[in-house]
Amino acid sequence: MSIWNVAGRWARSIVQQPPASPTANEARPKDGAGASSGSMQAKDSFTPSPSPGPSPTRPDLSGGANEGPSGYSKPVHADELPDIQSGTGVLTLNLANGAGSEYRTAKNREEQAELIRETGATIAGFQEVDIGVDRSGNANTALDIARHLNPAFEAFKSGTVPTVGLHEDAPDTAIRKGADGTTLYQTPEGTLVTGESFSGDDKSIKGDTGADATYGNAIYVGAPDKVVDAYTVTLPAAESGGPAVSSKEDLAALGDGKLTESERKTLGERNEALRKNSPSEPRTALVTRVVGPDGQEKSIINVHLAAGKEGAGLREKQLQFLAEVARAEAKGPPARELVVMGDFNDSTENVGKALEGAGLHRVVGGKKANGDNFDQVWVSGGLDTHNAAQVKTDGVSDHAHAGYAIIR
Repeated sequence: MSIWNVAGRWARSIVQQPPASPTANEARPKDGAGASSGSMQAKDSFTPSPSPGPSPTRPDLSGGANEGPSGYSKPVHADELPDIQSGTGVLTLNLANGAGSEYRTAKNREEQAELIRETGATIAGFQEVDIGVDRSGNANTALDIARHLNPAFEAFKSGTVPTVGLHEDAPDTAIRKGADGTTLYQTPEGTLVTGESFSGDDKSIKGDTGADATYGNAIYVGAPDKVVDAYTVTLPAAESGGPAVSSKEDLAALGDGKLTESERKTLGERNEALRKNSPSEPRTALVTRVVGPDGQEKSIINVHLAAGKEGAGLREKQLQFLAEVARAEAKGPPARELVVMGDFNDSTENVGKALEGAGLHRVVGGKKANGDNFDQVWVSGGLDTHNAAQVKTDGVSDHAHAGYAIIR
């Protein structure tokens, strides 16, 4: 069956029939007892991923009913976050696979998963994702984390899960690959989406030149949210000149409904040209559309922008392009609320010059252009983000903080 068709039927049924309790983010055992990988799930039933149990002493991070979120001004530990009473926890975390060998171990990936579990987030964006790269032991680093978050992903260790084209019919548990560099690891309990920024044969990854070695971004989406579409778009690679990126008209076409196979193929060809001829490290935006229990479609956009003072001009151009991606996704149809998050390698003041013009406002991140403030969350006006915070990573990343917010 097709994930897209199932998602459509599921979304319509949710609109007609309110979801039964418990809700997605009610307290669940921290050991994940609520999810089972040993039994088949009904087509449209979902088991929520684990999140922390209740802790009534945890503070409210908002600045008050009339002040909006202020959690970005006071970093906290994950276990200090308020419980998710309603809504969905979202988090952005740089996995630091490009930063040092201490972050590339199986143990560190387990600790990264534990950090996410402690926050209660069921949507998580990752940057610096290694897949099949020598330096990370040829592991799929994002999938390793997903396995620790959700037992359903243990199925992918067997090597027997079928791999099909992203636009083809597939069983409930499958690997779906798109021509644009997007891969979905789907299960009835959640989906991991990975987006290739480049492969070893485009640009050596610490000496690994293999075509199957890739580096990029990922988004984990746990139940009850359902992935209904996803794509990877390469960002500008030079301040001027260089291979052409997707035009405003191209982006508008991508935002208009689900991608067709032809649109994805064309996008893939453009992405490949940018990767092969990039004068700088290729960077991408991973766009993942999800439908929640309310039946409304949202776009989660995960990015990793050019780094360093020397990359300031290129980063500005990438931000302008990202704003166009956001406008296209917001317009649709269908019209969508947006969450734009990731490692921006810049201050929210500079990022805001581009994203505020696209109707987005800051939820997490500071105004100083330093590493403490690079991990940001921006949302469109229709989303309530009552609680938000910079969460201390406590050594599982070279970034001091992960960006976190509850959206509803």
